[in-house]
Amino acid sequence: MNLGDISWTAFADIYRLDESYIGTKDYMGVAYFWGHEYKHVMRDLSYAKLRKIHNLGLDRNIDFIKPNKDAWYLIAEVLKCGVNTLRDIREVA
Repeated sequence: MNLGDISWTAFADIYRLDESYIGTKDYMGVAYFWGHEYKHVMRDLSYAKLRKIHNLGLDRNIDFIKPNKDAWYLIAEVLKCGVNTLRDIREVA
């Protein structure tokens, strides 16, 4: 999905719609579903990777608002990298 060529108004409408899909399998990967702890890693990911993280998180009942190890391990799994390349996991509650 390439949203770079649409108007700001159209993007804002899609973002609001996608916000309503957070927590469902209809999530498109546009709206932010994560808390501050994850923003530096998540904000630059593709819509496809965000959908995958979101949907696997739903399946595994993982919270992305409150920092936790399960969320970091899931993100690392989807990104195919070591969790400690994203965050020092020993510092996470």
